[in-house]
Amino acid sequence: MGKGPKALLGIDVGATGIKAALMTPDGQLLASAGRRNGPVPQPGGEPGWMIWDVERMWGSVCEACREVLAQVQVEVAGVSVTGFGADGLPLDRQGQPLYPMISWHCSRTLPQRDWLNTQISPLEIYSITGYHNYPINTINRLRWLREHAPQTLDRAYRWLMVQDYMVYRLTGTFSTEATIASTTMAFDLRTRTWSERLLGIVGVSPAIFPPIAEPGSVLGQVSKLAAEQTGLPAGTPVATGGHDCEIGALGSGVNSPETFIDITGTWEMVIAALDQFLPLPELFAEGIDYECHTIPGLYLCQGLMLAGGVVEWVLNAFYRDVPAERRYEALMEEAASFPPGARGVVVLPAFIRGMGAFQAHNAVGLIAGLTTTTERGQVARAVLEACCYQLRKQMEVISRYTGARPNSLLVLGGATRNPLWLQMKADVAGLPVLVPEHPEVTLLGAAMLAGVGAGLYASLDEAIEATRFGTRAYTPDPGLHERYADLFEGVFMPLAPSLAEISPRLAALSTA
Repeated sequence: MGKGPKALLGIDVGATGIKAALMTPDGQLLASAGRRNGPVPQPGGEPGWMIWDVERMWGSVCEACREVLAQVQVEVAGVSVTGFGADGLPLDRQGQPLYPMISWHCSRTLPQRDWLNTQISPLEIYSITGYHNYPINTINRLRWLREHAPQTLDRAYRWLMVQDYMVYRLTGTFSTEATIASTTMAFDLRTRTWSERLLGIVGVSPAIFPPIAEPGSVLGQVSKLAAEQTGLPAGTPVATGGHDCEIGALGSGVNSPETFIDITGTWEMVIAALDQFLPLPELFAEGIDYECHTIPGLYLCQGLMLAGGVVEWVLNAFYRDVPAERRYEALMEEAASFPPGARGVVVLPAFIRGMGAFQAHNAVGLIAGLTTTTERGQVARAVLEACCYQLRKQMEVISRYTGARPNSLLVLGGATRNPLWLQMKADVAGLPVLVPEHPEVTLLGAAMLAGVGAGLYASLDEAIEATRFGTRAYTPDPGLHERYADLFEGVFMPLAPSLAEISPRLAALSTA
């Protein structure tokens, strides 16, 4: 790799893919490369135990870096890493893993979730951490290890989250920061410190976590070994990254509550950037969580919902006769052939119980309105509409209790490639839907932090101003919005409460 203009490298360790991208200081994408990712069964573990093969993941990071560096001749001024939340692993002083990294796909920590709820009320947990007590939360993994592999925690020097572990492999530095820490349910959002109360309950010392680094601070330099493996020059500064949701929000340039952000994928997350942490009981009841924003002083108030995962279920259940490479396109074509309301079919997308927009009702997934003439395209249309309805519900909840009043919705992720779904979001929400014209917003956010660390920007505010880009807009149709508003209020919203007594019995049957 020869010398050339300065560029910034962002690395995104995602649950389904690992990517690296080079950006110019004004945010232009120069080159990108990626590898697939996914959990694997734990060797020697119980059936259903899922882990991440961290050695394979590091290998994918190295391959992606080498590939992207081979595409252009640049001088890499800085590197930063982002990744998904909740998952981490214990390491000894030499950086050797002491136990596999348990995946969020694994349900082994359900008993620990239930146990923790007997030790401290879920609402008090929420008031400290901004999080509901989900089984996948890091603190429940720590309790599982305390019960099933206590010697692991006794020997552990540090606990590193996914992105932190990749930074360790790059630099040899044990580090973390506030956004990824706020996904652990062990972090006090008001004080931005580890919660001694919660960690004390589960029997873990806060000292297992590294100190909290500030956004864009240099954590270390690419080591000689990492340089040989990645192709990056030894000595390249590596700056603080963050949780992928916050890094996507940073890359989008949105830091105002007037624009809500909709991050789409298997899971969908609607986000408002707020200047205060308001863990209200009403927000808790409606399934709204909080995390720290990358921008100091701001918080992300967010609703997590299964969305793309429900679409994937429809593809697997109804479109197996279509060649795999055509299934998604066929689903969208058939969904577009039916009018709003899917001719009487409606879906409640609560396909994972205890999480999402309807957890207060213990809701289970539902397809209603089926007849002997129902076509699969109606189900496809109803699923897309249901995802838009739950998005509208959570937007309205956030607005009602925080006072944030959005005038637009910025969509990131997989749905940005789907005009039908984007227009449907605009029509259901009654707001303009904006789509960034930048192809890699999350990787751009990581590159921006790398640029702060490398001194190319004096601050995050300067980085945001330096990397502004355009958007394309989908404007709501007033007539369709009125039609959807009637369906939302009169059909969709009554579903979960009307089934509140039946849903637990159905759920019990599914696990019998």
